[in-house]
Amino acid sequence: MRNHVGTTERPRRQAWSGIAPGAETVGGAQFLCAALYAQLAALGEEPYGRGYGGGIAVLFWLAVMCVLGPPLALAVGCAHNLLFTTPVMALSNLAGTRTRISAPWWALPVGGLLAGGYALPVRLLAGTPYAAALGWIAAAGVLPVVVAVLARMRRVPRARVRLWALGPIGVALIAAFLSGATAPAYRPPVLVEASYVGTWTGDGVRLELGARGEVTARELPVHDGFDVVRRCSGRGTWKPVEAAPGDRTGVAVSVPGCEDAESVWQVAGTRERPELFVLMGDPDAGDVAVLRKRAVEQCTAVPAQSRWWCRERPG
Repeated sequence: MRNHVGTTERPRRQAWSGIAPGAETVGGAQFLCAALYAQLAALGEEPYGRGYGGGIAVLFWLAVMCVLGPPLALAVGCAHNLLFTTPVMALSNLAGTRTRISAPWWALPVGGLLAGGYALPVRLLAGTPYAAALGWIAAAGVLPVVVAVLARMRRVPRARVRLWALGPIGVALIAAFLSGATAPAYRPPVLVEASYVGTWTGDGVRLELGARGEVTARELPVHDGFDVVRRCSGRGTWKPVEAAPGDRTGVAVSVPGCEDAESVWQVAGTRERPELFVLMGDPDAGDVAVLRKRAVEQCTAVPAQSRWWCRERPG
C-alpha cells in the first residue's frame, strides 16, 4: 500500500531515524552559519572598545570553530531533528493517511503548530515575546522540513542527502563569514562639551559634571588590574577629552585624593542615549563600568502638595 509521501511502507514500519533523512545535517549547518556570523559581527559591534585580542584572537577562534564546529553543529542538528523535524514528518504522515490531502502539504502547517507549542515555554521561561519566539522557531525548521519532505518523496537515502548538502553548506558558510566580517562596525557618538553637563550614574558610581568645570564624584573605582579594590569620592574638576586618531571623546576627572582612581571616562552608547565608561584591567576583555545620564523631572508647574512623585529618572 502506497502512502502519501511516495514510499511503499506504512508509516509505522518506517524506521524512526529515517523519517526525516538528512534533516539533521541541514539543521546543524544553519546553527554553524548563525554562530559564525554572530561571533564575527559581535567583534565589530563591541561598544566599549574591548578587542578580544584583535586579529590573533579572531584567528584562534576560527581555528577552534574549524575543529569543534562540525561535531557541535551535527549534535545540535540531531537534537533539532529529534525535537522538531521528525515529529513534523511523523504527524504529517499520520494526517496524510487519514485525509485526502497528501502528507507533504501537511508538513509546513504542522511545523507551524509545533513551533507555536515550543514558543510558549520560551515565552514563559525566557521572557521572549511570543511572536518573536514563534517566528524564530518556525523559521529554523522550514529548511530541514523541506529537505526531509523532498528526500522522502524522491526516496533519497540519508547518506546521499548529506553528500548533496555539502556544496550549498560550503557556500552558506562562506556567505556567513563574509557577511559577519564586513558587518558595519560600531561608531561611538561625538558629544559637544555642553552635552556632558549633568548627572551620570551607574555601577555604583555617580558623577555630577557642572557647567563651569566642577565635578562631584562618588564611588570612583580604583582597579588593581584584576578587581576593584576600593572606592573614592570627592570634589574636583573635569574637562572634555578630544578624540585622538583611533580613540574616542570623553571627560577627564581630577579629584584631589583620588589620583589612583579611574579618571578618564570615554563615550559610548548613542547620540540619543549617550554613555560614559571606563575599561578596567585587560584591554581585550576587562571589566567595564558604564554611566548613563540622568534628567530631573520638571516639577515647577506641579502644585506643591503633588510633588511627591517628582524624582530623578534616566534621561
